[in-house]
Amino acid sequence: MISSADVLRPGGDIGGTWPAWWLGLLAMVVAGCADPVPPSLRPEPIAWADTLPIPEPEARDPIEVPKIMKDAMAGEMSRVITIRNLAGEQHEALNVTRWDDVVPSAWFEHRNAAHPLTPAQVEVGPTVGNGPDTTGALEIISAKVQGVSPGFNIRDARGDRYVVKFDPKGFLHMSSAAGVISNRLLHAAGYHVPEDFVFVFSKSKLAVAEGATIRGEDFEERPLTLDVAFDVLAMTDTLPDGRYLAVSSKFVPGPPKGPFFFDGVRDDDPNDWYHHEYRRELRGLYVVSSWINHVDMRFMNTMDAYVPPGYLKHYLIDFAASLGSGTTRPHEPREGTEYNVDLWPSLGRVFSLGFYRVGWEGREWEVIDPTIGWLEAEEFDPAGWKPNWPNRAFQLATDRDGYWGAKLVGSFTDEQILAAVRAGRLPTARATDTLAKILMVRRDRVVDHWYRKVSPLENLSVVPQSATGAEENVLPVIVRFDDLGLRKGLWRADEIGYRWTLEHEALRRDWRGRGAAEAGDGRQRIVLGPGDRDPGERPSDDAPTGPDAIAKLEIEVEHLTGGERQPAVTVWLEWNASAGRYRVAGLEH
Repeated sequence: MISSADVLRPGGDIGGTWPAWWLGLLAMVVAGCADPVPPSLRPEPIAWADTLPIPEPEARDPIEVPKIMKDAMAGEMSRVITIRNLAGEQHEALNVTRWDDVVPSAWFEHRNAAHPLTPAQVEVGPTVGNGPDTTGALEIISAKVQGVSPGFNIRDARGDRYVVKFDPKGFLHMSSAAGVISNRLLHAAGYHVPEDFVFVFSKSKLAVAEGATIRGEDFEERPLTLDVAFDVLAMTDTLPDGRYLAVSSKFVPGPPKGPFFFDGVRDDDPNDWYHHEYRRELRGLYVVSSWINHVDMRFMNTMDAYVPPGYLKHYLIDFAASLGSGTTRPHEPREGTEYNVDLWPSLGRVFSLGFYRVGWEGREWEVIDPTIGWLEAEEFDPAGWKPNWPNRAFQLATDRDGYWGAKLVGSFTDEQILAAVRAGRLPTARATDTLAKILMVRRDRVVDHWYRKVSPLENLSVVPQSATGAEENVLPVIVRFDDLGLRKGLWRADEIGYRWTLEHEALRRDWRGRGAAEAGDGRQRIVLGPGDRDPGERPSDDAPTGPDAIAKLEIEVEHLTGGERQPAVTVWLEWNASAGRYRVAGLEH
């Protein structure tokens, strides 16, 4: 039987020197036939196992266009063919714990969803200080005008290095604010991001470092002069006082080693255990990206850095193409609903001679505010959102991954969202409040969609039988839990109930029942017992141990009107013979 421990990196015990793609394909095909294994019996991911000291990898600078086009042409047809795929099932993420979560790693840390931050902490985000030091000269090391937006690579008076990028003419604040706001939200969600600041400076502070160069539209590098640097500044607007505004992103600690991909593993990183497309944190990033409309979430906006004591830390960078900003212009309705190269809509247009139209085509829209751009609110579709370019991890995301990502989004309060938006330093209170309210609406739509794809029950526990006043080893079994749907107001207690089944073959238990929801958003409970069924064998001194001690409990949220049931949460209960009761050993949504 294949487990997550078997689908690791190439060159291991399974395949020797077999290529990574072949090992991954073989493992996933076999996994398509495998029976589910209780989480308590599976190998657990080890926290920080990917932060072990390794030899310093070489920096990689992949050619962007071939990689983008490869991903684009693969598009919706790039899914791995397995028996599960043919049966209409999808492969779940591999690096999950027995609690359907991920461990802290070089990819992700639990923050707001696990330990709520204060609004002030959200606003500060990953930053220390106030950004580039302008008490001395801002020394330009290099500049560029090619690509999406012009910018500088600078060194401040403290010797810290930053990437500085500017807003497009006519849309001052738009991309700089979007970049900083999304930086704060992604950090609070748990992802590794650099220190980003909205940065204001005077032209007189600029100086050119010895040997500085500029890369032009032809990608050729030429010597940089101060006059040429001023020409770059002319590509943006100034503030009323004549100063310039930009987003500054501090270089992350350690030497940069190039981007990471959303599929495969990095061959020169021995800590890269799981193929990236099977990482829960990268799959769940789809939901967070949809919330903030980060349509440019692709490998070129990622960065691996070799950080002390000597491992690769994986960062998300450059968020200027998020929220209402398309970096050089406001977003348009197509973005977020269709890939730049999208096979099926394109074929529809070709074969219909142009008569086929998708929802965004012909739609009337206008920029909300020049400092915000354009961002959908009420008509935002969390299930239909697409980045500009296909992303392998996003394409393989399942409902379980979507729910996990939605819990990150749903953890943000109105006050925290407003605090993140304030970090963007929009010029008016009206713009700040408008953008914050749009994000609140989008958050609620994310939660409403993904929380209905599973039974969103969390924090399950078994009440000790002695606490019920009952005799030891005597039923019933009481299970308590939080219903996040109730907590978020998606349904009321009088609208739902909980259907459950418990199977424990070793004790010949096959019980079914239904529990009512209690009013309010407090802890819910169900009472497990045989009812009018044969209770089976009573536990004894030779009660089952090991795998035989595991019982499977499934709980479904049932809507009383119409009888709709949401997919069950599977709870693994382990019988403790010495204590004479069950304990929760793991769960899967």
